[in-house]
Amino acid sequence: MAADPWQDYRKRRRLLLAGTFFGLLLFIGSFPVAKAWQSDRPLYVGLALFLLVTFGCTAPLNDFTCPKCGEAFTHKGRHRDMFTRKCVHCKFPRWGDPKAPT
Repeated sequence: MAADPWQDYRKRRRLLLAGTFFGLLLFIGSFPVAKAWQSDRPLYVGLALFLLVTFGCTAPLNDFTCPKCGEAFTHKGRHRDMFTRKCVHCKFPRWGDPKAPT
């Protein structure tokens, strides 16, 4: 039995959520450092780390391929939609069974 393709999607989505949470913790952690150093620089570093971690974790989710057509599930050309409920190429629904007859 082949592995469920949506399990990979769930793993990528969890990575994005964990990365966003971790990045937010880094940003919040920069506030006491900024106060102790009496400088705004740690806030900018914390914000930069938050953005790097969050955007870095979006790449695997954007690279998820549709189990039905094999194309990128969330983007087509310059159009990107990470929250789409259907493949932007073949309109295959998220969480659908790729082996089911159409």
